[in-house]
Amino acid sequence: MNSTTNLKRKIENNRTIISDIFADTESTKRLNNLNWLRHEISYTEPRTLFYIPTKNQQPYLDFNCMRNIGTAYDYIIKNPTETIDLYSICRIHSILCTDTHIDGGRFRDCTKILEIKINGNRMYAPESTEIQNRLNEIAYNCNNPGNEVLCTAFKAHYDIIALQPFDDFNKRTSRLIMNWILIKNGYSPIAFNSPKDKQNYIASIAANANGNHKDYNRYMLSCMARTQDKVINLLKKSKVY
Repeated sequence: MNSTTNLKRKIENNRTIISDIFADTESTKRLNNLNWLRHEISYTEPRTLFYIPTKNQQPYLDFNCMRNIGTAYDYIIKNPTETIDLYSICRIHSILCTDTHIDGGRFRDCTKILEIKINGNRMYAPESTEIQNRLNEIAYNCNNPGNEVLCTAFKAHYDIIALQPFDDFNKRTSRLIMNWILIKNGYSPIAFNSPKDKQNYIASIAANANGNHKDYNRYMLSCMARTQDKVINLLKKSKVY
């Protein structure tokens, strides 16, 4: 049995454990609003994945951005059943861009193919004229009940990054959309909050761009299982258990 299969079994087992802990309670609301999850996704995760620049650099991350991530996460929690479409993806991006230098919810207007460098690897996003159609395809796949949930979530995450629909904050948007898909389907969200995630997260995206989909999916599954384990440990120590 390979590691990917083991991780999937572990995730489903953890999902059952979490559901059992929350039996006869408002499980979705209480689980997804765990203070620990919100803190990790809106504070620890961005500090882990992105550096805080010097005064002479454009601010990629500050406490205002962290606040916006928390607000976007709260929006998802309050609207777990909302259909993920072009509007809602732009809405998440717009929240993330509040009071920043980025014009939120607006597609990039570069008419040329966009070159992206990730971990030394080159990726090429399509011309801006293709963004709306491509993003509509991504949104359609997010809501397709025939798709396997974990694969759908991980694919949407990567596809938004590869498309680069906005001038900035594409990765932040993609992570929130991925977690939205997971929450809609009864899974806990993923927090990229390990010190090794700064390197491994980018490396997994680069691997997927190079056709190594197994390593990408395995990394995403491992992060999900790790987050679930932490949630279970916290719940067992609380009065909920």
